[in-house]
Amino acid sequence: MEQVSLLKAESYQSDVKQKIVELLEPLGGLGTFCKSGDRVLIKPNFILPRSPESAATTHPAVILAVVSLLKDMGCHVAIGDSPGMGSAEAVIRKLGIYDALKQYRAELVEFRTPAAVSASQRLPFEPRFKNLLLAKEVFDYDRVINLPKLKSHGQMGITLATKNLYGCLPGPAKGQWHFAAGRDLKTFARLLVEIAFTVNPVLHILDGIVGMDGNGPSNGRPREFQLLAASSNPIALDRMIVEIIRHKPEKFPIFEAATELKLPGVQLDEIQPLGTDPALCVIDDFQVPSLGPPNWVGNKPLTILVEHLISRRLILKRKVCIHCRKCEQYCPAKAIIYRRGIRINESKCIKCCCCQELCPVGALEVADPWLIRWFGRRR
Repeated sequence: MEQVSLLKAESYQSDVKQKIVELLEPLGGLGTFCKSGDRVLIKPNFILPRSPESAATTHPAVILAVVSLLKDMGCHVAIGDSPGMGSAEAVIRKLGIYDALKQYRAELVEFRTPAAVSASQRLPFEPRFKNLLLAKEVFDYDRVINLPKLKSHGQMGITLATKNLYGCLPGPAKGQWHFAAGRDLKTFARLLVEIAFTVNPVLHILDGIVGMDGNGPSNGRPREFQLLAASSNPIALDRMIVEIIRHKPEKFPIFEAATELKLPGVQLDEIQPLGTDPALCVIDDFQVPSLGPPNWVGNKPLTILVEHLISRRLILKRKVCIHCRKCEQYCPAKAIIYRRGIRINESKCIKCCCCQELCPVGALEVADPWLIRWFGRRR
């Protein structure tokens, strides 16, 4: 059985370090995953420099709690990521923990150096991913601990433990792989799963004390979920969270990819929940953006026939746009141009949502076309 530990945590003002201890106790404690002298790399969600209140990044209280626990064990600790915008240091400074990490003598690592992965380190990658290069810095450590955030995601629906490890691609490579694999959600999901199990963290600790739904992963609605979760299996953790937010796993393509790879943790009967009863952790009305076909369309031929009318798409809120042109800069498909304002070329758009993800003011969002909204009202 794949084990997932759950724990209710009211706020970041409580003793988060003690909460992490309680969370990991049913899994055997942190000593099950790391030992004294280990060089441990912590991989948070550092999507871009945002304040803790935005819920876009792993909260600093969770990061410092894990760092402190590892230092108590005698581990050498490093924090690393490859943000979509800016640097890991810029995110850490925005979160206000730069000095605290220095006091802990935690090393700051930027994922910059592309490196091939040996056959012994990886799943049997599909031929189309044979040129995949991950950040060399990730493999310079004995252990990796993944600290994802509980958030919605414009392209994949959710970003939890599995999706967070896409940040182990160095710098520009994320945009390149979005372009190469992002048009087809099934292909991109397969890429995400293969990256996650190649990096293969020993532990995943999900920060859901305050998370995000709606227009995630950076401009959605911060919500108090009061939840921490942990597992050694990212698929099992993600599957349990999908159950908690009351959505169907079929809505999220990472589970289909994991099934194809015969990875455990996709089915609930493969998962043993520990700690808090999942029924006490239920999150109602979790809003998931999705660029896939709407759920009410059950007729596949009809879906294909009218796909251009029913597909959700990226909408620019012109009154919100500040004309910074970050979306144009970061679009891997070069589908955005600036002509007296932002213009999205629908024929080039691969629906990777990089523009929506990195917009500093939330001017782009995933929305239903008018036809879907009309049918929704009629129903």
